[in-house]
Amino acid sequence: MLEFIPDRAAFCHDQSCTVDVIVRITPPAPPSHTERQRVPINLALVIDRSGSMQGEKMELTRKAAALAIKSLNQDDRISLVTFASDVETVVASTPVVDKHRLLRRVEQIQAYGSTALFPGWQAGADQANLGLRKGNLNRLVLLTDGQANLGQTNPDPICSEVNNWLKKGLQTTTMGFGRDYQENLLRAMAASGGGNHFFVETPEQLVRYVELELDGLAATVGTQVRLKMQGLSFEPLGEVQGDREEGYRLADLTVEFPLELLFRVAVPAAAIPQSGLKATLEYLASGSGELRTVELEFAQPRVSAQERAEMPANVEVERKLHQAMAAMAREEAVQAMKKGDQAAATRILRQALQTQNLPEADQAQLRQLQKTVEQGDVNATQKMHSAQSYSYSRGSVVLGAVEDQLLEGWLAGDLVPLNSAPFMRESPKPTPELARMQAMMGGLLAGAGEDSQAAVLSLETLKLVNGSNRFLPWIGSFSKSLAEAPVTRPWNSHREFQLRLNEGFLACGARADDCGAMLRMAPLLLTRYKRGGAGFWVFLIMGSHVTHIDAASAACSLAWANLLWELACQPAPPPGPFYWERFSEVLRQVQRNVPYAAVAPRYDGWRGTPLDFFEMVLEEARLQGRSFEESREDWAAGPHILEATATALYLLECHGHQPQLAMRLAQAKEADREWLGALVGAALGAMHGQWPLNGSAATVWSEFAGRL
Repeated sequence: MLEFIPDRAAFCHDQSCTVDVIVRITPPAPPSHTERQRVPINLALVIDRSGSMQGEKMELTRKAAALAIKSLNQDDRISLVTFASDVETVVASTPVVDKHRLLRRVEQIQAYGSTALFPGWQAGADQANLGLRKGNLNRLVLLTDGQANLGQTNPDPICSEVNNWLKKGLQTTTMGFGRDYQENLLRAMAASGGGNHFFVETPEQLVRYVELELDGLAATVGTQVRLKMQGLSFEPLGEVQGDREEGYRLADLTVEFPLELLFRVAVPAAAIPQSGLKATLEYLASGSGELRTVELEFAQPRVSAQERAEMPANVEVERKLHQAMAAMAREEAVQAMKKGDQAAATRILRQALQTQNLPEADQAQLRQLQKTVEQGDVNATQKMHSAQSYSYSRGSVVLGAVEDQLLEGWLAGDLVPLNSAPFMRESPKPTPELARMQAMMGGLLAGAGEDSQAAVLSLETLKLVNGSNRFLPWIGSFSKSLAEAPVTRPWNSHREFQLRLNEGFLACGARADDCGAMLRMAPLLLTRYKRGGAGFWVFLIMGSHVTHIDAASAACSLAWANLLWELACQPAPPPGPFYWERFSEVLRQVQRNVPYAAVAPRYDGWRGTPLDFFEMVLEEARLQGRSFEESREDWAAGPHILEATATALYLLECHGHQPQLAMRLAQAKEADREWLGALVGAALGAMHGQWPLNGSAATVWSEFAGRL
């Protein structure tokens, strides 16, 4: 759980030496990652409803509050306080039992008036106190877009009171919305309250950050974390919270997300291994509330200075040094902006981005900051830097960049067989209308047939990966399963699949080169609607790999998801070449050079990449003027990833502008009806914006819509 990672594997015996060392804290795994057995959450939402929150801000704030309610279970408690010129308790502290009643209360929130920030926070703390229990996860989340201008406005007494509540077990997370809030006050409140601090730059980010906060809570195994160092002379490299005397205050212990601080230690010459440096970790265990202590001595063998110099440097320490330099660059850029020197700030960040081996998540933060600098926005630059440096000072990842780090780790470690591509770090643009996305899902269900196992599988997967909104608690197990899963058969029934998921075997060990994962893209796209960043693509990758650990499936699923999204954005049915152009644009970027064998008798003995196969068969069909029906017979259709994808693309190319005919053709053959009907139905629904549902498909849709 506690370890030292030095830059080299020895100290010197013949002279003093300077050692750069990472102190890493790896959170302990809980007995189970299932939602049923996690520690109960006591959540207080304190929301600014002043006049500046009118419009889209208030709409998405209500959506974020609704997400919180839907995410909690009956063992949890929630309270909701709003503030403007006055303070209103919208929902007094209560168990999360009658969600419909709670959601109705959220819908009644309206924006008006001034900003009584501290009185609002006090009322929220009082409500949280009603559900305060030792060992529970007690969190107050404060959201505001303005300046505290009513009641107490002095940061010192405010932070003192916030810290008093932390000592009782209530943590405070702050979210600053837009350009006008007091970042120094909100950051200080988060530091005093032991919570997180977010800069919500755009309204669309709000729901995503609330979700991250909830996910982090569900994965928390320790709070009020403190690291103390004793012995030799040392100094932290980079910003930290605390000091040598009181210890360094760290972020909560969250499953599968280690905390790291980097120190520079002066080690005197000696003949014995011991260095005289000791680390002590203290934290409160979630569930029991007990104080846990872990101690570790830092000792290494002794060699000559020459021998030590010839030892290879540890790559992890080099990575951490690069991160520290990136943090310094961010600080220097902000100081330059404060002086009005935009050119210098831009130059500093561009130079930092050229640092070799800088992790992608840190590059993403630098690029994000660079955008605000290039726009000349001093306020946004300061607020973004404040949120980024706050997480860095606590030894944790920036929560807003969690998905970037996951994506980087998966791709670099070959946990998922995809090539990295620039589009994976950004949200797809533009955003389609919600009605088109709902029609996409309706088309999937209508096309799949009344008893489609594919549709049920999609919904059962969704129940785990989105319906509970528990992203972080099982992500480490998911990654581990991807790395270690044996090559086995897919599960034979949706019931078996569901049981495996409920048991926690998130990557089922299945390797399947069929189109099953592509069927799951429509519901996953809809559930991530208006939630952007790398998390959009991470979510789709996870949704594919829950059952399909396969290079062709992974690449084709992302390409298909992108095609569905773009179809939902089209004002009218596009021309025939559109489908292949958009699909292949993504496929070229992400597919690995893994050869596949075709299964259609016409192509017996052929091997190559999916892109090679699609280009060959589609071009051949076009040149020979073959109808869709003729080509399907040539390709033998079937759910195999190569033939299935080609069949769906060519059907859309030939008849996408004729939805009724296209659906009849998709369902014409019994053997292909469910999978081809589902794929083509989703595309037609996204493109045409409507699809009638009846029978059990309407029931399934109703159940699905209730989870959104």
